[in-house]
Amino acid sequence: MESLQDKAYNAIYSKIMNLDLYPGEQVSDKQFEDEIGVSRTPVREAMLRLRRDDMLYSLPQSGTYVTQIDLKKSLDARYARQILESQIAESIGGSLTDSQIDELSGLVQQQDSASEKDQIHRFFQTDNEFHEKIYQFADKENIWQWLLSFSTDLNRYRLLRVYDTNLPMNRLTNEHAEIIKAFADHDAKKVRELVYSHLNLMLSEQQSVLDKFPNYFTNIK
Repeated sequence: MESLQDKAYNAIYSKIMNLDLYPGEQVSDKQFEDEIGVSRTPVREAMLRLRRDDMLYSLPQSGTYVTQIDLKKSLDARYARQILESQIAESIGGSLTDSQIDELSGLVQQQDSASEKDQIHRFFQTDNEFHEKIYQFADKENIWQWLLSFSTDLNRYRLLRVYDTNLPMNRLTNEHAEIIKAFADHDAKKVRELVYSHLNLMLSEQQSVLDKFPNYFTNIK
């Protein structure tokens, strides 16, 4: 059974990751007591855990704030994921079944629908599900979970990228469709190349996101 502290922690963590609390925003235990419906002690314990996890930070005589997105950590997580995911995708590039390919296609269709309805969080969720499927199909789900454990900055960046109206969402779905075609053609080398290129988008789009949300980042070089 979920403890009150865990309930508070998970609720605040989700708010940070979903950008319901923006990077740099000031927060308070009283605010979370009211929003989550949990008493002060478990909220304070949850906030302490989030400070240890570098999701919140406190300034003396000022208050507690949501940690800004560390661009360097985001780029490092992107690099690790690009190397691993492209190789994992290649390992199954010639062996996906028709039903597995249909699963990937179904997720892209859901993304297209979410894009048309401007459902940003749903779009982002299905984007993650698309990539997670690759790890599942390769029996590498543990690696996906391991990558998530140090990708909090990267995933907040990725969600901001979807909010950047200068960067069309269909760029992502079009590339997903190309990856699916390579899987369907059983062209493992092409799968690796496309996944590697797809996960390189952050570098080419980075400046647009930084210009759109200049106050949300730290450790910019």
